[in-house]
Amino acid sequence: MERQLTCDEIFDVLGNRQRRHVLSALLKYDEATTVSELAETTGSENGGNPERIEISLIHSHLPRLEGIGIVEYDPETGMVEPTTAVTDLEPFFELVESW
Repeated sequence: MERQLTCDEIFDVLGNRQRRHVLSALLKYDEATTVSELAETTGSENGGNPERIEISLIHSHLPRLEGIGIVEYDPETGMVEPTTAVTDLEPFFELVESW
């Protein structure tokens, strides 16, 4: 049984623009992807530099998201797989988009 995210964890995750872009991309993929593909997708959608995005994903965002159970990240293979917690965040994205 997966644990539920706390309000503090949800607001912390969604409080960072880069993590919101990553989570939005993962909602679209709904399956495992590579860090490189994730960086390319978020970079092309938001005008960011994919190389810089990939570095920030590897060193900051993915470890944080994995630590609270939102993704499964394997640094050895570079694979990122969303957990069910990603879909639990979907209503928050709808709320943000409506503002």
